[in-house]
Amino acid sequence: MLVDREEISHGLAEGLRYNEPLRLGRGSSVMSRDVARHGGRGDYRVAATDVAAGAARERPKLFAVERSPRLRAVVCAQLRDDWSPASIAGRARPTSPG
Repeated sequence: MLVDREEISHGLAEGLRYNEPLRLGRGSSVMSRDVARHGGRGDYRVAATDVAAGAARERPKLFAVERSPRLRAVVCAQLRDDWSPASIAGRARPTSPG
C-alpha cells in the first residue's frame, strides 16, 4: 500500500536497516524485496513504485506462451509431437529458466 511504501521510504532516508522495526508490522524480507524490486536503496521512489506495483497487479495477465513467441513455438511443436500438457509444463521450467 502507498502508506507502507512511504514508511519504507522514510526509513531508508533515515538510514534504517530492514530488520529495524518500522511501524509496518511486516517482515524485513518483505521490505527488502520491495526495495530491491523497485530500484534499490538509492533509487526507491514511492510514487513510481506504487504505479509499478499497481500495473503488476492488473488482471487478467497474459499467459507465458502469449508473451513469448519462442516459448509458444516450442510448446506448439511438443503438442504436435503428442506431448501431454503436464509433460510440457514439467519440462519447461528446468530447461528454460525465466
